Order: sequence, then structure tokens, then C-alpha cells
Amino acid sequence: MRVVYLNPFSQEVSGPDESLLALLKELGPLGVEAHVVLPARGPQAPRYEALGAAVHVAPLAPLRRDVSPRAMALFPPRLVRAAFEVRGIARRVGADLIHTNMEVLLEGGLAARALGLPHVMHYRGNTLDEPRRVFDALTATWTALADHIYCISRATSAVFERRGRGAKTEVLYNPLAVSAFAEAPRSDEVRDQLGAARSAPLIGTVGRLHPRKDVETFVRAAALVAARAPEARFVVVGAAEAAVDVEVEYARRLEALVGELGLAGRLTFAGARRDVPAVMKALDAFVLTSRHEGFGRVVAEAMAAGRPVVVAREGAPPELVEEDRYGLCATPADPADFAAKILGVLEQPERSAAMAARAAERARGFEARAVAEKVLARYRALAAR
Repeated sequence: MRVVYLNPFSQEVSGPDESLLALLKELGPLGVEAHVVLPARGPQAPRYEALGAAVHVAPLAPLRRDVSPRAMALFPPRLVRAAFEVRGIARRVGADLIHTNMEVLLEGGLAARALGLPHVMHYRGNTLDEPRRVFDALTATWTALADHIYCISRATSAVFERRGRGAKTEVLYNPLAVSAFAEAPRSDEVRDQLGAARSAPLIGTVGRLHPRKDVETFVRAAALVAARAPEARFVVVGAAEAAVDVEVEYARRLEALVGELGLAGRLTFAGARRDVPAVMKALDAFVLTSRHEGFGRVVAEAMAAGRPVVVAREGAPPELVEEDRYGLCATPADPADFAAKILGVLEQPERSAAMAARAAERARGFEARAVAEKVLARYRALAAR
């Protein structure tokens, strides 16, 4: 089966890329010939090609939350051009199906309709479905252009269900190479690179430096923890995309905040890393302060690595950790509550270890092979219509 995949990004750090890569690694041996369409040849292209996928470049036209009147006026012709390009690629490769890897691209659905092909859309967005009327229109458009919609959590599926548009949706958690995280060694070298001495507790977060990730709350919580546990060290693994001004400015603000709070030498900005399994195993606690997260791939990775987890009580992460069973939840944007939960992890090691062991078992449900088999069965059913 030949499938064309559309991905809206071509950047260093991208959760949708990581999930698609994990899926294609399993779908290839099952007989799927993958053709990945990107807006440019970026750092992810060689990773797709290493899995045997063909990479195509097209001028994709992603939707954006914040757009100028000029950008809104230019969007329709850009979308038409993008749909035309995608249709051409799908026709040349003899595609059996088009799979749009994120809801911000409409051209996959338009191209599929023009060619009479099945179209699968992945809703990987966050759970903040506002402005309400905009999302009313978007959910109507998405369901009209898709034959099937994968939602990465129950929390994201609710975006459609609240509007009576859940008939085509299916909850499909993001795929994960669970063994890579479960079997990764705990390395003193990696801990040293992340800023922790061999015996110091290391608390970390992983993700892009973007305001929605609310890394500021992590930094402020770190200062509160450091006052009670001066031996603790903290790390932020992730980077700002150089071409995204809001991320570059946010990174500067975070660095200044570290100095203001007296965390210099205690908190390390480690940049983006590819060895995330080793990073997770190096941590003594993983924290995600992100707002309205649609899934929280890094939460699943930390669980698979058997790390104690603290997440914001908002969006999909509470769904993954089932509060107090597989992880702890804290009030969003509340550094004091996050600090209290982190200190609880450090001060109750036996309880934390038991919770982390349960989390590792729970993470087996994200295994990529099982997810790929479900997806392939859906592809075959759609193609047989």
C-alpha cells in the first residue's frame, strides 16, 4: 500500500515528526510504502529516508492561530497551490491513501477528494478549542475532508464530540518505541552533561521553548525546590526554533529569569538532544508544566523510562497519568504547587518508585507496533470501500 503523509513542519524539534517516525518504522515492514511531504528539506528528512520513506517537498499552507489580515487574504491561493502540488505527488506515486499528520493542513483532504482517495487526518492539536466559533467551523471542515480522524487522546477527541462531530473520530495514543526507553542505561556521563553530579537529584523537563510549554513555571518551581533541597539540580532539554521570533524571545526571558532567581549553576539549558531515552533515564523526576497539551509525548516517554512524573492538571497529561496512580498532577501555572509535588517525589522515594514502576507498565500500551497494526487495518478498510 502506498501512502502519502503530509507533515507541516521541517524543524529540529517536532512532536508530530517523532510520532510519525515511530509509526513509519513499524508500518514499513508491514508493507506500507511511505511518501512524506514536507515544506522544506529540514533536519527530519534524513531520518525519514533512513526508514525507507521517500521525501517530497511542496509549498504547504498550514493554518495558524495568529495571522495578519494580509496573511488571511493570501491563504486561499496558497492553499489551492498546495493542494495542487500534493495532488500531483499523490498521482505520480500512485497513492492509495493520503494521511495528514496534523490538522493544520487542509490540502491533504482537498487533494484526496480531487483524486477520489481515502483521507485520514491526525488531530494532534492542543485541547484549547477557542475561539469557539472558529473551532466550530474548523471541526466542520476537518470532518468534511476526512474519512477518518485520529485524535491523540480522549481530551482532544472531546473537541469534536462537544460539537456533535465525533462520528469519524478514534482515540489513538501516540506510538512509542517503549523498549528504547525501558532499556536505556542510566549514564553518569549524560547526567554530567545535564548539569548534575552523580548523587544530586536531577529534575528535568523536555520540550520546545515556547510560551505554551510554560517553562517559566518550571523555572520558578525549581527555585522553590532549590530553597528546600539545595543539592537538587534542574535541566531544560529543548531549544527555541531560530526562525520563530516568539520562541527566541521566550528563551531570552527564561535565561534572564534563571539569573534573577539565583539558579545560575543549578539549572542547565541543555538544548535539543536526540538521545531522549538516555535523558529520561538520567532524571530523578520528570516535570511537564505545558498548558492544554493534546497528548504529551514526553510524558509517555518518561513513564516508559520508569521516571516519577509531575504534570499540569490540564489537557491530556492527567489522562495519561491518572492522578496519583501513574504520576502526580499540579495546578497549571502554579509554581508553588509544582514545587510541592516535586518535593513530594524527592522526599518519599519508596512511594515515588512504586508509582514509576506502575507508570512503566502503563506505558506498554503506547507500543508502536500495536499502534501501527491498528492503523494499517484502518487503511485497508478505507481502501476497500
